[in-house]
Amino acid sequence: MSTLFKCDLSVIIPVYNLEHFITPMIESLKGQELGEYTMEVIFVLNNCSDKSEEVIRESGIDCKILECEPQGCGCARNVGYEHSKGEYVWFLDGDDWLIDETAIKQALDKAQGQNIIRVPFSSDSYHYQYFSMVWQYVMRRDFIKEFRFRQMQPAEDDEYMRKVLHKAGVSTSTYWTLPSVDKELYYYNFLREGSNMWRVYRGEKI
Repeated sequence: MSTLFKCDLSVIIPVYNLEHFITPMIESLKGQELGEYTMEVIFVLNNCSDKSEEVIRESGIDCKILECEPQGCGCARNVGYEHSKGEYVWFLDGDDWLIDETAIKQALDKAQGQNIIRVPFSSDSYHYQYFSMVWQYVMRRDFIKEFRFRQMQPAEDDEYMRKVLHKAGVSTSTYWTLPSVDKELYYYNFLREGSNMWRVYRGEKI
């Protein structure tokens, strides 16, 4: 790790009313075997009206908790990035989780010398691959420093990843050619009740 950074990886997680859904992610992070790597976990509260913050604090996880006024994952991710200190950044969703206790170590092993890598995922109800799912990438902090998420939802990561992938020299249809970890490390909790995707599929306006 470069001495310019305070840790190897910053895990950034936006939190909007995840009181009943965030524990699996917290526990999967607490159980990580990092080896010689170091990480920081940053939760960004996004106008929560439930007990999400209380759940996080009572879990005992070593983390930083920030707040973001404008609603939306984009704003929360931007705030988390601005306060992060890791050489690499991994934007995760709080209602998903890591499915391997060495997920972060494996991801960082693969990321060494790379600007961006892809992390395969699994899901019981989603079986497609799509370029804009930002949580499937571990990215070097300096490589993405000029990019920010727009204040829009859903699909705030769509425009962001188009720009990142263009800089990486791949298209939205060839992103899968990026260096990739050899196994699925992330679980995508697709259509979790109350999520943006769940609301979209119900025909609600976001």
